[in-house]
Amino acid sequence: MKTDLVEIFQTIRAGLQPYATRGYTVHENSENGYDLYSEKNMELNGEKITERFFAGVYINGDVVEVKINTHEFSAENHNLAGFGHNKAGLKISALDDEKLKEVETLIDIVNTNFKEKEWI
Repeated sequence: MKTDLVEIFQTIRAGLQPYATRGYTVHENSENGYDLYSEKNMELNGEKITERFFAGVYINGDVVEVKINTHEFSAENHNLAGFGHNKAGLKISALDDEKLKEVETLIDIVNTNFKEKEWI
């Protein structure tokens, strides 16, 4: 069980980093924040979109926050109601193998959603 915020952040960031080779671009990579965006140019309802937030992990006060893009996406559709998430993401103060697997699964599901919508 990891309780050190820096260790939790680094562990989750390590799981996010491979997505930088799957069509996402790193926008922040600091000691307390890491996030990825899709920079695929597209038009939606007449509005040009040049970037779209995918996911990020941040040290914020006494927790590590994992944020994901929930635009037009409901985690309940993927049976994730038990993840204890909200639209902003997850707040983690302790990380064990089970919780890490949940985070990785959630990020993978959002990645699948991006692919289905052709956002990457």
